Amino acid sequence: MRKTDVTEYVITSDKFNEEFEGYKFALLTDLHANGYGIDLHYVNKIIKEQKPDAILIAGDMFNKYDDRNITDTSNFLCALANHYPVFYSLGNHEYKMLLDPERYGMYFPALYRYLMNNGICFLEDETVYLDKGTERIALSGVSIDEVFYNFNHPVMGSGLMEKHLGVADRKMFNLLLAHNPEYFINYAKWGADLTLSGHVHGGIVRIGKAGVLSTNGTPFPKYDGNIYMSKSGKKMIVSRGMGTHTVKVRINNRPELVIVKILAKK
Repeated sequence: MRKTDVTEYVITSDKFNEEFEGYKFALLTDLHANGYGIDLHYVNKIIKEQKPDAILIAGDMFNKYDDRNITDTSNFLCALANHYPVFYSLGNHEYKMLLDPERYGMYFPALYRYLMNNGICFLEDETVYLDKGTERIALSGVSIDEVFYNFNHPVMGSGLMEKHLGVADRKMFNLLLAHNPEYFINYAKWGADLTLSGHVHGGIVRIGKAGVLSTNGTPFPKYDGNIYMSKSGKKMIVSRGMGTHTVKVRINNRPELVIVKILAKK
């Protein structure tokens, strides 16, 4: 079984006082039905040890065109949902399968309903609110059109994020699940204080701390697996993900489970 790294990031914000102090999320991305063969029992054990308050999924836990290994992955997700709130934003693979199942994956619409019936909350251009005492986090999941995954990275026009999610309430902490990190600046301008992404698989091959190739073929992607900050102080965490698809290659690039811990800015 492949080993999995655990990376913890600490996020501070003056939008919190004390209620959300120490609040933890576990971030899962890009498992791709575990075709890479990580030990899901080990991942579950690590998650239990971390004691997160919620599980966040930033997409591509399953594969378009391919219904192999879906039982193990769905059982893993349902087991998590028995112990934690699980919020799932679609990646490009799930998005395409829901949009055109006859072309991309007839199995997924039924699996989608099964996961929902087992307690998993899908966020498709939706926002839910996490409350502790008098404080609130707005947790949103955005499903951008498949054209934004193309090699040429088309420009995301102004107002598109508002079309998907409405206007962000900037008085509260806005946490966004957005599979594709390429549009970080658009997410930040919309009002996301923290964006959680994946998609790039850590650059597939890593040289030092740099990823060599994005999943759409872009060499040396700007956002490949780390924490990033915009000029306005908004942050994005990009997970290196937990798997692969098509060509099962990850070099110097172990699968990654991300833990995000929130602290109030004193």
